[in-house]
Amino acid sequence: MEMALSGVRVLGATRLLAGPYAEMLLADMGAEVIHVELPGFGDENRHSFPVVNGEGTCFLATNRNKKSITLDLRTPEGQQVFRDLAKISDIVIENNRPGTMDKWNIGYNQLKEVNPGIIMTSISGYGQSGPYSSRPGLDIVAQAMGGLMSLTGMPGGPPLRVGNALADFLGGVYAVYGTLSALYYKQKTGLGQHVDCALVDNVAAILENVVPNYDLLGLKPKRDGSRIAWVAPYNCYSAKDGYVVIGVTSNVLWHRLVRVMGRKELIDDPKFVTPSARVENVDEVDAITQAWVAERTVDEVVSILAEAGVPCSRVNDVDTLLEDPQIKAREMFVEVEYPSVGKFRVSGVTPKLSLTPGRVYAPPPTLGQHNDEIYRGLLKYSDKKIKALSEAGVI
Repeated sequence: MEMALSGVRVLGATRLLAGPYAEMLLADMGAEVIHVELPGFGDENRHSFPVVNGEGTCFLATNRNKKSITLDLRTPEGQQVFRDLAKISDIVIENNRPGTMDKWNIGYNQLKEVNPGIIMTSISGYGQSGPYSSRPGLDIVAQAMGGLMSLTGMPGGPPLRVGNALADFLGGVYAVYGTLSALYYKQKTGLGQHVDCALVDNVAAILENVVPNYDLLGLKPKRDGSRIAWVAPYNCYSAKDGYVVIGVTSNVLWHRLVRVMGRKELIDDPKFVTPSARVENVDEVDAITQAWVAERTVDEVVSILAEAGVPCSRVNDVDTLLEDPQIKAREMFVEVEYPSVGKFRVSGVTPKLSLTPGRVYAPPPTLGQHNDEIYRGLLKYSDKKIKALSEAGVI
């Protein structure tokens, strides 16, 4: 099946999460992705807790549709092999600390000598420039420095990290955005370029109107749990058997909500008659909403409010998420099989393309699974050369 990125070859010197996730997104749309791993050990996420029969579940979750080769980039021989692969690739993705690829003689300036059209995408904590560029970066560091943690948490409580590695996943998404932009430019001009993607930048880029509010109004945001400062009710509420979220962003929605709650008198109550009035009385608004929700099950609340056209949802745990009919209809979790662990589900492909849809067509690769295909088949290395590289520990 022809896919949107069929014919595009990606060489990935990545590890852990942000870089491998970027590779996976490209592979999902049909790119041939060659994931380079350290001989005898592999990507660190193969060993990260929790582990099932020797394979880390984080690796299993973010490396489908790829080819795995083993190659020691710390060696001159490994660096030459990498240059040979870069010469016939369209894109290189790496997420090492800035300067590492240059030290290994496979940085952008070195690779463009063998392939002037190469696009190199570098993902790092702080980016390739600036006073902090040499510092190590992690997801939690990016969430903190980028300003997201300061917004997250309960009133009066400490800053909280968002529940998953959001900065890493943003790194993957923004890296792909930059990479595809560069690929389009290359198609027009023949010129490759270096794409510099920083986790901190990505987090700072999604702060919504925090900075304009500060510049124009002098406002500094406060941690407010699931509330937002400008509308009410907009929160998480406890039902008989779980949690729901309800969001009311206009008078129209407020009128719908109070009618189904049997509280039509609140429509004309001065304390709730406008969005700003409801914000000023948010504690009372939340108390009224919570009292109504508490008398019902999650399914009852969602059914009533969905029918009335009020935005709402169950707060899904993993078990209810997997069984949700909307999630199933959109094929957002699909089954794959890995030799040592058996069958399991991974996230499906998003977004959905009408003519060239992405798909999950291969499970995560075993370590070095595609060495023969790449070294003997693609690079046309002789048996003698492959044997020498193997005996030297380079592959």
